[in-house]
Amino acid sequence: MAKSVIFGECMVELSAAGQNLFQQTFAGDTFNTAIYLKRCLASQSVHYLSALGQDALSEQLLSLMQSESLATDLMLKSADKTLGLYMINTDEHGERSFAYWRSDAAAKQTLTMLELQQKCDALLDADSFFFSGISLAILSEQDKARLLDLVAELKQQGCKIIFDPNYRPRLWQSASHARDWTDKAYALADIAFPGRDDHKELYAHPDIESIYQHVNALGVSEMIIKNGAESTHLFLDGEHSEAPVQQVDKVVDTTSAGDGFNGAYLAARFAGKSMQQAAVYGAKVAAFVIGHRGAIVESALMQQFLADNPL
Repeated sequence: MAKSVIFGECMVELSAAGQNLFQQTFAGDTFNTAIYLKRCLASQSVHYLSALGQDALSEQLLSLMQSESLATDLMLKSADKTLGLYMINTDEHGERSFAYWRSDAAAKQTLTMLELQQKCDALLDADSFFFSGISLAILSEQDKARLLDLVAELKQQGCKIIFDPNYRPRLWQSASHARDWTDKAYALADIAFPGRDDHKELYAHPDIESIYQHVNALGVSEMIIKNGAESTHLFLDGEHSEAPVQQVDKVVDTTSAGDGFNGAYLAARFAGKSMQQAAVYGAKVAAFVIGHRGAIVESALMQQFLADNPL
């Protein structure tokens, strides 16, 4: 069974469930991707790497992971920190805004704890390692460097490195700070998911070609440039193609559109599909995800969708 390790932060999510009522669940960009990857490709061994506390909410998260068949051996327990939290507000168009309480989250300590608990070797047999700009941004400067050193070591071992910049300005000291670390991450990646909006905001790249030229110069061989409601641009060793996105009659919640796409795309590629096939499948899953409320679609609903739309 092929092994994927996905690193990042899973947070407690609160979303409106009526007047003065909130629904509590769990989500985070790479966590969502891990769940969608596992749901789409049950034969893949998916291990989530992060840190959590020793409280009831942390135990709930572990139970959720087990119910989704995600491996929990790389979930590190902090003695004095716990999960971050965010509140989500969704408008009538399905667009969302967030308020965060994450400054003291356990996930920020993941790299330090990984070394202290001597678990780095548990990553060395991974076939793929996925992380995002958010995974990188939440870490201290020292731990950012530790993460990229670890990624470089994994790459030397033959592990496929996958990166999505997922730029969030509030998590960085400045745009130049974000650019510096994002470029270092790109330089280690075999597969990357640059987004047109992210690159316009972070690099002032005006078009797909400028994004391609920048990321290609950093050595990324497989590039999936997400382009909102327009066709996804695919580059493999310099060869360019496009894949259509799927139109959605009613957008309910865009929270996890990109995460769902990433998970489904990777599932398809790991299953031996072409880039084009994987991007079409990713778009199909993303369209399904944004037609439902919440970052992670209810399992039973998605299992029916996957039965009707096999990989």
